[in-house]
Amino acid sequence: MEELIYIECPEGLEIKEDEVVQLDKTIYRLVQSARAFFKRLKNALGKIGFIQSVMDPCLFILKKGEERVYIAVWVDDLLCQGHSKLLKWALDELGKAFKLKIEESTNDYLSCEIITSKNNSKAWIGQPHLVKKIESQFGDMLKKLPRYKTPGTPNLGIYKPVSPEAVVSPKDQSLYRSGVGMLLYLVKYSRPDISNAVRELSKGMKEPTPSAFKEMKRVLKYVIDTKEKGLKMEPKTGDEGNWNMTVYTDSDWAGDKDTRRSVSEYVIFLLNCPIMWKSRQQKVSLSSSEAEIYACSDAAKEIKFVYQILVTMGIKVKLPITVRVDNVGAIFMAENISVSQRTKHIDIRTKFLTEYIDDGFIKIIFVKSKDNLSDGFNEECEG
Repeated sequence: MEELIYIECPEGLEIKEDEVVQLDKTIYRLVQSARAFFKRLKNALGKIGFIQSVMDPCLFILKKGEERVYIAVWVDDLLCQGHSKLLKWALDELGKAFKLKIEESTNDYLSCEIITSKNNSKAWIGQPHLVKKIESQFGDMLKKLPRYKTPGTPNLGIYKPVSPEAVVSPKDQSLYRSGVGMLLYLVKYSRPDISNAVRELSKGMKEPTPSAFKEMKRVLKYVIDTKEKGLKMEPKTGDEGNWNMTVYTDSDWAGDKDTRRSVSEYVIFLLNCPIMWKSRQQKVSLSSSEAEIYACSDAAKEIKFVYQILVTMGIKVKLPITVRVDNVGAIFMAENISVSQRTKHIDIRTKFLTEYIDDGFIKIIFVKSKDNLSDGFNEECEG
């Protein structure tokens, strides 16, 4: 323990009435326990040659010649990948400092199921455990609903209640928050197809209306009916061996029915596999081009982060990284530093896009809206 912490006397230990117990070591459920464990783990990994990534403190890298081992840390769960012999040696050494429970498969990792093909060329990522929980908690409520073709009602917006009477009962409010919370966890790892519908639902977390509650049931029913869906991952490297990254960005100008704020969305593909996606509300934009360039700048920040992680892992990335946008005005503003009556108000945070383009880091290419793979993040499309 680094901090000075006192607790009440635990059962079975006798002390005087004016005495308390001082903790010398961390215990279960103590806030400081996770940090203390991580420091001990970091120290143990460092002793056997692992280097902590400068971009992500939870990524550790071991290099021995051309061989690599990567360990991703999630509290006390470690996801280990790399050269088999070096990985075995690393785990044997780590086992001297910790009592390890080694699972060969990833059928149940952080509520996700990761199934790989026999030759490890393909994988499927899903969250069947969470879907079963949704079905168990909401199944009876959703039985009479029809089977839907889309995650959410097309062009439906969630509005704020006009009066206290326009809010569902406290019991339904609890159900609403629970349901949306589960859906958010699905979006995070395996179901980008429901991103826009769940983003819209999250706007009603404070005071859900009957309309919002009805829409939540629709999305939950869609998830249950499509529970076999997940992410299919089939990486494809280029001819030169460098890893390629492609990004699609889009926006829904003034899409919020209440505030008229726009919605940014993007999806990042690495080796033709989706690895990051987002559907989020942005500030008020005065034109569709402005909304598009804000969406593009949000994606560019994530591109830089992913690129730098890959570089620290010793992976070569093909440059420039292709960013596909379906708005000519936004592309012009990104490629040219200019000031006019229509553009002088645009936030300076978008100007780094021009630097990225000039440096050869990214290349923005026009894509037709019908071919924009991020378009489904601002409208309800068939999954």
